[in-house]
Amino acid sequence: MLRIYGAKTEFTEVDQQRNFRKAVFGLVWFHTILIERKKFRSLGWNVNYSFNDSDYNVCEDLLAMYMGRLKDGKQEERYNKKTPIPWPAIQYLIAEANYGGRVTDERDRRLLNVYAKEIFNENLILPESWKPVGTEDLGYGYPVEE
Repeated sequence: MLRIYGAKTEFTEVDQQRNFRKAVFGLVWFHTILIERKKFRSLGWNVNYSFNDSDYNVCEDLLAMYMGRLKDGKQEERYNKKTPIPWPAIQYLIAEANYGGRVTDERDRRLLNVYAKEIFNENLILPESWKPVGTEDLGYGYPVEE
């Protein structure tokens, strides 16, 4: 987690900058869970998958697109600020299309979807500090000073 999120020097410019930064934190959390599960071999995943940083980068770009990525200081034409963030689409694209493209075992795919639904939803960008479910006592959470 520290390697990916701690090394970030700048974020992609988007219209919904605060929401995007929170979503990136959630994505880093998601990515970290998937990578850490590999350490437990057959207890972590039924099949060993080669998740890597390019999966993370593609998903970060996806989040930027849905949150109004700015190109040369201008808004992309297809972005509409009034449209709510389509969390089910983001969940599907991250869990099924991107990371899920490598997953061959049905139980692993189901677990991947559970993680995506748990993390990528409206609660991720609420005004208060987001904390991953079940970690309230551990000090994990989106940095307040952000």
